[in-house]
Amino acid sequence: MSDSQSNRGNDTGRIAPLAITFQDKKLTWPQQYATGAELKKLFGLKPEQQLYLSLIDPWDDVLVANEENINLARPGTERFYIRQPLEFQLENKKLAWDKPFITGAELRKLGGIEEGDEIWLSVARPHDDELVADANRVDLTRAGLERFYVLKLEVVIRINNIEFKIKRGTYTVTQLKKIGNVKASDEMDALEGHNLTPLDDAATVVIKGGEQFIAHVRDGSSS
Repeated sequence: MSDSQSNRGNDTGRIAPLAITFQDKKLTWPQQYATGAELKKLFGLKPEQQLYLSLIDPWDDVLVANEENINLARPGTERFYIRQPLEFQLENKKLAWDKPFITGAELRKLGGIEEGDEIWLSVARPHDDELVADANRVDLTRAGLERFYVLKLEVVIRINNIEFKIKRGTYTVTQLKKIGNVKASDEMDALEGHNLTPLDDAATVVIKGGEQFIAHVRDGSSS
């Protein structure tokens, strides 16, 4: 707490409105003290948004909690701001993040990236790209747009009892036929337990590993 709650009851009506700024906007507050929640309401922010109080170097800026009391009568004008969302690219999508750093775990959750798939940060040549582990933090405030890409884990599937190693992801049945050296005219079924489910050539299948497929001449067709 910046000052005790008890001090606030003595300041009402005893001072002129105090000048404060939010981003580039000049505002006033009628009392000596204001809570983080009161300031957010004045600034038109949501309670969950992060509000910062700017301090002169070498002091670090302060994150203002909703229940915290801020003394607005100190020398100078108190300046408040929010950190603008920082853009980055994950695969072919542009996304935004409201903190200066993002972890591999946060990228994985934000992009719906499955466990085992690798997240890499693209780095300008001649430097090598960087693997971003779940615990690693990447600075999004650096110059330029940070670009991340995903290397999918390779898994094993079986087509006509032959194993094939492919990257996890979504495939059309036509693509699976090419992987399994299956004739385009043949029908492919998904084997789940003891059940066979016919698949349309234009259908898509999400491959996670362990899937089994059986191909055969279509009914009524000659071999």
